[in-house]
Amino acid sequence: MSDASLVKSRVIFVRHGQTDFNIGGRVQGVIDIELNEVGRAQAAEMGPIVATFQPDAIISSDLSRAMDTAHEISRHSGLEVVADPRIRERNFGAFEGLSRDEMLAEHPQWYREWRSTGDCAGAQIESREDVGQRFAEVVVEVVNAAPGTYVFVSHGSAITQGITHLLGIAPGSWSGLRGLDNCHWSILEQADRSPYWRLVGHNIGA
Repeated sequence: MSDASLVKSRVIFVRHGQTDFNIGGRVQGVIDIELNEVGRAQAAEMGPIVATFQPDAIISSDLSRAMDTAHEISRHSGLEVVADPRIRERNFGAFEGLSRDEMLAEHPQWYREWRSTGDCAGAQIESREDVGQRFAEVVVEVVNAAPGTYVFVSHGSAITQGITHLLGIAPGSWSGLRGLDNCHWSILEQADRSPYWRLVGHNIGA
């Protein structure tokens, strides 16, 4: 076995800063919502801390709230941000832009199905399995190309599904893993045995 094959990668998943949709309880999904003033301050505080991990690359969702968050890490690392739409937020279909009350009023049956099962094909919500698969695909692709430390800036649901997929957890069994707060991060390291990743830090903040 070569020395190179013994090198393990580390990945840091960062959730974007706060938006007005976050504080208003509205589903963002793939709607391109910008950071609000608080979110920009959160990103500015988080950026130099995450940069101390000395990442080899910064990969971000192409949505502006993630890209603007990623640029705060870039400013302190000297790395360009690479946009990849495969780590976008989950597409929430008919629920995009709606509050809980609006979802209940407009689509009560779909809402109940979504809350009880986590998925709802009728509302054209992207499945958790599909989200986790596309997210993990990017991670595996990056670390297979060159072992190292990588930062991925993404979204709440996308990161949760990505982590569970990498850890081999079924989408319906992730409820013990809470989603990340804004501008918080999780750390995974490669491992020798299945599922070949281990969660070493979760929902860490400045």
